[in-house]
Amino acid sequence: MNRFLERNNAPLDPTCVVGKAWIGGRFLRFDASFSQSRIRVTFAGVDTIAVGSVIYLDTDLPALRVSSPIDAEWAGQHCAEIIEEAKRIWSETLRECNG
Repeated sequence: MNRFLERNNAPLDPTCVVGKAWIGGRFLRFDASFSQSRIRVTFAGVDTIAVGSVIYLDTDLPALRVSSPIDAEWAGQHCAEIIEEAKRIWSETLRECNG
């Protein structure tokens, strides 16, 4: 099978960039997963480095789960801001998807 057909028959990437923001002096990218109520948070730039995910966005108690131990202290200091931005992006994305 040629590469064009292989690529076009490949499964779709289940995430999509839904927002970017400066928080705590760092530029973050927010990626939504279409099958889960969470947003993955990464440091945006040349090398994309995972910070973690804001989970439980469909509840009243979303939480940040940090996956990068080296950035845990920074993420802890900016946890509330990261969660608030993820909630805002999540709400806006749902509004756009639902028309």
